[in-house]
Amino acid sequence: MAIVGELFDQKMAAELISEMNQAGLKVEGHLLSTASGSIIQIHSTEESSTVSAQEYFRVRMGLPGAPTELDPAWLEIKAKPFGIVTKSMVLVSVAIFLTSFKPLLFEQLCDLLFFNRPGTETFSSLGALELWRLITPIFLHFGWLHIAFNCLWIKDLGSYWESEVGVTGFCSLVAVLAITSNLGQYIAIGPTFGGLSGVVYGLFGLSWGCTLIGMKDAIQLPKRDIVLMVGWYFLCLTGLIGNIANVAHGVGLGIGLICSLVVFKLKQGHRAERVGTLKTIGLGSFFCISSFFIEAFKSSFF
Repeated sequence: MAIVGELFDQKMAAELISEMNQAGLKVEGHLLSTASGSIIQIHSTEESSTVSAQEYFRVRMGLPGAPTELDPAWLEIKAKPFGIVTKSMVLVSVAIFLTSFKPLLFEQLCDLLFFNRPGTETFSSLGALELWRLITPIFLHFGWLHIAFNCLWIKDLGSYWESEVGVTGFCSLVAVLAITSNLGQYIAIGPTFGGLSGVVYGLFGLSWGCTLIGMKDAIQLPKRDIVLMVGWYFLCLTGLIGNIANVAHGVGLGIGLICSLVVFKLKQGHRAERVGTLKTIGLGSFFCISSFFIEAFKSSFF
């Protein structure tokens, strides 16, 4: 018999044992003498209901419940080693963020890493072959919550996909997501933006796409996480959260969804089913286009 809990108050123990048995949790009490006095030790008499009985006891006593078990998909994700490319992205982002405590140095880095040098004409930096600016805004963050959110997500999703597609494939994937999300944000709003969010949403989109097309041996994201990420995207789009790079989110998400079809082809050796393909392309196009036009409209009229 497994121990469910212990109580010094014999009356309370008797009431709780009666209550638990009425709820279908088979338990019984045992009086024990200790150096501190007599206690009632509650035992479960059926192994199948032990966990439920222990949880019931904790909640009834106002104690913290048992930690929620991770979804199998997240257990698989977190089992992946912290990839070298993913780790480098996190370290570079954190290092640059820490320079924000030295305003002059941070300002100089921003001038170097923003998509376009502030004060210059559209695409003039790229015309001067400063092509790194297509990617480097992903390393700029402007607050603790901003960098914490991005680094926690990139650590898990980045490590998973780096393990799945290899270092070269992952670098190519990050480059595509960074360039497309940064370009979309820049064309819609302008050069002063930053963060790994576009890449995070791209990797989320890639994972979601694999779920939509039923890719074998690939992560199948839980519905609650899909609802969370898509819900957060739309909440940010309303403007209630503040100044967010929404186009980078939307374009990253859309391109990530479409990239899932490429990964499917490379890993499975054939095209995804027609329905899954159309669904993925449709959603990808929707997020890319809608976020761009909504943000362009907001910047023009508000």
